[in-house]
Amino acid sequence: MSANIQTTHDIDFTRLAIQGDRILEEINQVREHDPIYWSENSQCWLVTGHNEVMEGFSGELPLSSTHLPESLYRVMPPEDLNKCIPMALKYMTQVITNQNGEKHARLRKLIVKAFSAKLVKGLKPFVQERVSQLMDTIDNEREFEFNETIARQLPGSVILHLLGMDQSHLSRLKCWADGVTQALTTLNPTPEWLGQLEVVVKDMVSTFSEEIEDRKQNPGTDLISYLLAAREDKDSLSNDEMIGALIMVIVAGHDTTSNSMTLGARVLANHPEIWQTWRSHPESSVDYAIELMRYMAMSTSIPRIASEDFQWRNKTIKNGQLVMLVIAGGNRDPKVFSQPNVIDLGRKNGESLTFGPGLHHCIGHLLAKLQLSEFFTALIQRFDRIEIVEEPEFNASPIFRNVVGLQTRFYPSSGN
Repeated sequence: MSANIQTTHDIDFTRLAIQGDRILEEINQVREHDPIYWSENSQCWLVTGHNEVMEGFSGELPLSSTHLPESLYRVMPPEDLNKCIPMALKYMTQVITNQNGEKHARLRKLIVKAFSAKLVKGLKPFVQERVSQLMDTIDNEREFEFNETIARQLPGSVILHLLGMDQSHLSRLKCWADGVTQALTTLNPTPEWLGQLEVVVKDMVSTFSEEIEDRKQNPGTDLISYLLAAREDKDSLSNDEMIGALIMVIVAGHDTTSNSMTLGARVLANHPEIWQTWRSHPESSVDYAIELMRYMAMSTSIPRIASEDFQWRNKTIKNGQLVMLVIAGGNRDPKVFSQPNVIDLGRKNGESLTFGPGLHHCIGHLLAKLQLSEFFTALIQRFDRIEIVEEPEFNASPIFRNVVGLQTRFYPSSGN
């Protein structure tokens, strides 16, 4: 326990984000002290209790997800921000996760029509083929850096296949995701990071505009074609809204899944006792993957901005204040989860907050579950254990636990 927590129960989210599992320990400390707590160090409200996080996501409180560009004003004044990143401001504000109310509901209906369960189910053979190829890579190399060699490869390939885009875009996709997450998943992005954000958004807009025009002439069975065809009472997505949806797929679908794979491999290495259970019951792989995600806490928190002054459980939240809905805190709340700091493959996770409850429930949750369950099941069947050669570094993000690198050594199953 840090001296700071002992005296004030306060934490600096950005500082702790780079310290691995310590952030989870101190989030627990804050929740025990006060589940809705104003952090002077982070200059935001930390909402860490399960019920409180659920309330924050419910849509019943004046908490706005339209936090761009307001959340960036602490870095740069409005006039400078508009000059520095005009393209990023235009298109990132089209992303559904940055919308509220009727506009959010409208976009969600249209995107869900395109990004359907049927579409995801149709991706399963491709996911299995890619997973098999990655198992061969692991078997051939045995010792390597896991994040770049394996974890980034699966979701990147799957996203490009989903969009009907050539696999040659894989390296650009990584650059795009890095540019956005570096700038927008920290509380204090640097002007340099914002400049890079503008560069990658321009590149995405140019690339996606060409892909959209191509699908207008040559529609296929990919997500871009389905987004073009999506209709709700004669309403459809504009070109800018489509680009916003594609940016969401790239950012939300790439780094979240790759980091879940890397953190999941780390959990498996540190908990060899769960391998046999998973190996013996592959039919429960989706449930096991959900527990793995709850425990690893890749999704740490989601930001909101108070849109007016209001009272919340005897706390006065001021208009414009940043409110962090700490999923990692809610997912380890002992009021809801028995022995929350223990990984338990038999746990029922109906109350898990990993994919965000309520109005903003993750649209791509089925795709994430498909990839993670297929990958870890194949891994556990083919290998007996993982050894962590060197612990990973973490980026300074209070939103996602962003892994820089994980040096690993794999030991094949004696039965193979």
